[in-house]
Amino acid sequence: MTKNQITYQPVQAITIKAKEDLPAFRFVSHLGSLCSENVKSLGVTETDWLKDELASVVTLGTIGIEMTTGINAGENITSAANGLGIKAGENSAINGRALESISGPGFIKMLLVP
Repeated sequence: MTKNQITYQPVQAITIKAKEDLPAFRFVSHLGSLCSENVKSLGVTETDWLKDELASVVTLGTIGIEMTTGINAGENITSAANGLGIKAGENSAINGRALESISGPGFIKMLLVP
């Protein structure tokens, strides 16, 4: 699925100063930067933001996420490098739950887990 085909329902979004350019549908940290591997996120961007802009970050509800690998619906998602999503391991920080399956890299809808 491409990112412009995803429908989602954000319930809450907050603004944070972007510490770097933030692409759409990526995990963002509480510091305003893209999450690295296995980090608890603040939320997910829904549009592209430039460094030093006040970026809107969805923190509750459903949102699209760009995945690095395949995942099945219902499985937990954590952060990978550059704010991408990846299937969570046993001791991973859980950022969301997949609402769709995908067989390789691409975009899916997920439920954010606060």
